[in-house]
Amino acid sequence: MIGLLVKKQLCEIFKAYFYDAKHNRKRSRAGTVAYFIFFGLIMLGLLGGSFGALSALLCGPLTSAGLGWLYYIFMGVISVTLGVFGSVFNTYSSLYAAKDNDLLFSLPISANAIMISRLLSVYLMGLMYSACVLLPAMIVYWVHSGLSFKTVFGPLVLLLDISLIDLVLSCLFGYIVAGIRSALTAVLFIAGYYFFYFRFSGMINSLIQNAEQYGAQIKGSAKALYLFGAVGEGNLTAMLLWTASCAVAAVAAWYVLHRNFLKIATSTGAVKKNDYREKKVRRKSLSSALILRELRHFTGSTNYMLNCG
Repeated sequence: MIGLLVKKQLCEIFKAYFYDAKHNRKRSRAGTVAYFIFFGLIMLGLLGGSFGALSALLCGPLTSAGLGWLYYIFMGVISVTLGVFGSVFNTYSSLYAAKDNDLLFSLPISANAIMISRLLSVYLMGLMYSACVLLPAMIVYWVHSGLSFKTVFGPLVLLLDISLIDLVLSCLFGYIVAGIRSALTAVLFIAGYYFFYFRFSGMINSLIQNAEQYGAQIKGSAKALYLFGAVGEGNLTAMLLWTASCAVAAVAAWYVLHRNFLKIATSTGAVKKNDYREKKVRRKSLSSALILRELRHFTGSTNYMLNCG
């Protein structure tokens, strides 16, 4: 049952690949395959290629200086950020604001099975986005450091830990988005993106030029962050500590959601009541009316602002 529910969740996420809403019909098998191929090219070619180039820029200088763990900190943080950003709105729509709760609860399906399937879909989406960063980083690291048990097993454990971090943070931020879902959310994401984008090249140059100084500071005052990067290098102690911590955080998130899932799923939310007031509206030209309508749509839809902003 859980497998079927996960399949349903993934089909909802990729609904546009199976169904042509414009012509109100199912897409052909060839059309669906073409859409998934295009999606794969974007994820592996565009995202994977971009982060592969970034990894190639950083890995050589850092590993030659004995700072492979700092390389994995940098790429790991980017991986977590992309994983959370890629799955947080899916978390909101599938976990906190699902539209099929009444239908599913009317069937002989346990609430646990419904919740597990939705969490698994969130987990898989976060893992997919995080892997687009970390897999190219692994390959570049193997080129510079060679293949061994530590260099292969360590990054795989780091990817597992990151996927659990994505799940926990997506559940947390999804709840926040559910509480403050508005145009402000999109504006903050867009502002954060451009702030990071314009400072990114400076951050890279500073990291390469002052790698040993940053490494000493992190080792001295941010031990947990150092151990996070050491997981990628195959440090056994770091792997055990971070994996255990991520597992505890995931179990805690499960416990909180399990206790409140029925309340979340059956909540209808506050409904704002508007009093009708008669007022005069100035006549506008057709183009002005359409532009005003589109601007209101843009500022009133979080997804529209994120996609077009």
